[in-house]
Formats: sequence, C-alpha cells, structure tokens
Amino acid sequence: MIRVTSEIGRLRRVVVQPPGIAHERMLPRHIDPTSPDYLLFDDLIHVPTARDEHAQLQAVLGVVAEVVEFEDLLREALEEPEVRADVIEQIGIHYDLHGSQRAVLESLDAAELAPTLIVGTVGGGLDAVELFPPIPNLIFTRDLAAVLGDLVVVGNARKPARWREAVLAWAVADHHPLFAGNEVAAISRWIRMRGGSAPLTVEGGDVLCLSDSVALVGASERTSWSMILQLARELFDHGFSSVLVVEMPKQRSSMHLDTVFTVLDHRTCAVFPNILETGGPEEVEVVHLRRAASGVEVEEFDGDLLQALASVGFSMEPVLCGGGHPVHAVREQWTDGANYVALAPGVVVGYARNEHTAAAMVGVGFEVLSVREFLDLLRRDFHDDPDALLASGRRYAVHIVGHELSRGRGGPRCLTLPLLRDPPGEGMP
Repeated sequence: MIRVTSEIGRLRRVVVQPPGIAHERMLPRHIDPTSPDYLLFDDLIHVPTARDEHAQLQAVLGVVAEVVEFEDLLREALEEPEVRADVIEQIGIHYDLHGSQRAVLESLDAAELAPTLIVGTVGGGLDAVELFPPIPNLIFTRDLAAVLGDLVVVGNARKPARWREAVLAWAVADHHPLFAGNEVAAISRWIRMRGGSAPLTVEGGDVLCLSDSVALVGASERTSWSMILQLARELFDHGFSSVLVVEMPKQRSSMHLDTVFTVLDHRTCAVFPNILETGGPEEVEVVHLRRAASGVEVEEFDGDLLQALASVGFSMEPVLCGGGHPVHAVREQWTDGANYVALAPGVVVGYARNEHTAAAMVGVGFEVLSVREFLDLLRRDFHDDPDALLASGRRYAVHIVGHELSRGRGGPRCLTLPLLRDPPGEGMP
C-alpha cells in the first residue's frame, strides 16, 4: 500500500539509498559546474563517513517505519526479463552503447544489473569497465517521485545528470508489486511516452503534501510552471481543492522548496527567513491554484508564505533557520538547516551541524537529541515502544551527523521518499 496525506503523519514505509560505489567513482571533473560531466555535488565526499551518517538516519527512521532501499526495489523489479530488456534498451540508446557493451548488460542477472545501473561500471576495483557515469544523486530518493494521496508522480529531472534516475524509478513504479495498487499520474506517463519532456520537469523536493486536499509546490530551478499547472489539474480530479505554488528564486542554494521550508508538526514549520522578507532579494511569492470551469483558476496571493498557508487552514509558527540571524541563516540554509523530515507530528530529523537552528528548535519546545540520545531515551523512558514515545506529547528533533551528506546539497527530507504515512492524528503533538 502507498498513501501519503500529509508531511507529518506517522511514517510507516520509506525508501532510501545509502551512499556507495557510485560516490567512490566520482572524480574532480564531476564536481566542476563548468564541466559537461558535472554531477551536481559540491565536493568529493568521504564515502565511509557518509555511509555512517546515512546509517544514523536509517536507525532513526527504523524506529517507526519499514526502511526500504531503492536498489532492492530495483533488483526485484529487474527479475522480470522484459523489464531488464526495456531498461537496457533505453540506456543503450541514451548512452549510444555499441553491441558488445549492450551484450555485457544483457548477460547480467537482476542482482548484478541493479548496482551496475547505479554505479555505471561492470566488474570491481581499478579494473572495472565504465559504461556510463555514476548517479550519486540517487541517495536523494525524495526527487524520484512524490506521493499525494494515492497518486504517484514520477519525477522528471531538470538536470541531465539525473536522467537515468527516472528510467530506474519507472522500472520500479511500473513493475514492483509494492506499487501495483496505485495510480501513476497521467502527466507522468505522458512525459515518459515522449522520452522526457524538458519543459515539464518536476522533482519531489518541490512537492509537499499538506493534507488530502492541499498541496504546496515550488516553482523552482528544478520544477517548472508548465508541469505544476498540468499536475494541479490532475490533483483536482483526485480530490484536492487547493495547490499553493511558491515562486522560488532560481538558484542552487534553494534548488527545491524543501531547502527553505519543511513542516514539523500541526502548528510549526522550519523556514529560511529570507523568503519571508518583504522586498528582499529572496522573498517568495505565492500563487493559489483552484479548480475552475476552464481547468485551473490562478490567483496571486497578497502576503507571505505563512499568511498563504494560514489562508488555507495551516496556521504555523516558524522556526527560523539559523535562528533568524542574517549570517547564521544563510550559512545553515546552505547546509540544509530548514530541511527536516517528520517521523510523526513533532518528531523530526535534521542535521546536527546546524547549531543555531537547533537552538531555535529548543526555543519553541523541541528536545534536540543526537541519535544515541534518542535511542537511549526510547529504551529508558518508553521501554523501546515507539507508540508510547509518539503518544507522550513530547517534541523531539533528532539530529544526525551530516558533514559529508550535506556536500551533495540535501538534508534528511531529501534523503527519504515516504510511501506510507498514517493520517496525522489530531491528538498528537
């Protein structure tokens, strides 16, 4: 079952992808924005440390949810010979692979092909044969898709470096049993039929499901207005009444909406203060989309993002990234200080390196804990019963170490793709 009707309902199933060999294959040219081989990372990460950091994230997620690795889903989908053949055909055409290279891919079973499609090489060590570039951004599983209610929107990435991720995501969405009972958005299928349509781009970091009737979407560097309008029409046919569109600065530091805004519980959000600054260079504008006889009614909202949210029933107290200080806010937004993912209302995961944001979380009533402190508290105070912890009314911000993971320009929300959440309980914090 796949269903998500909020950003904060108790997490039940989530997809992740740990760092690995794809990152070990990265070279200096892959982190040079002027290079045709640029892979969107800011630095070469220390992979063992990044894996340890990701393991912390998985440990916290695993307290409340089933944690599924994307590579496992891909391998299971590739067990079907026709799925393997289709994926190899698409990749062979895109990378102009010659006959012997395709033959190598065709000789692999599902367990061998899945990592090859991620890493780009056949064989191991220094003698590995590279067929195509690695896809290190796959760790940011959030961008593969978005789930709004029962509808699955498969991502169509703006940057060519992420093209192959969509091919793999489609293999899973179309052929893995986990997705069998869900509808994939018609606009996603239309894009796929045409081999990816550049104007119609969408990445999951720009899509927030606030409820079963309200979505919040960023018109950003990565997600286009043309796609948002098409998606809004489809959401209205699936019971949504409002889509709030946040007109984002088109810049790398705020590439997705969730780099500047995430939901913490029913009444609190994390936000980069510059987007609320009236007349400031990073102020965002909000447009309200509603169903109309002609398809979509477009109304510009006269107010900031928080006021727009209140107008559709979501009155929220902001926790300001960097504590609102003009220097700390910019520094900590760069390292994903506003990027939290909720395990349940008021129980969230962020990066420990953003110390001024952590102090702001304490200021509104969150207990800020390391992973070890959180797991010790779960055992000591709640006898390893996550239901008791979630029902306690206490609010927790669990901060994982993210010194290496943040070099890829993504935080805990970026690193997670929720597939199943409970409806957000009104009696919870």
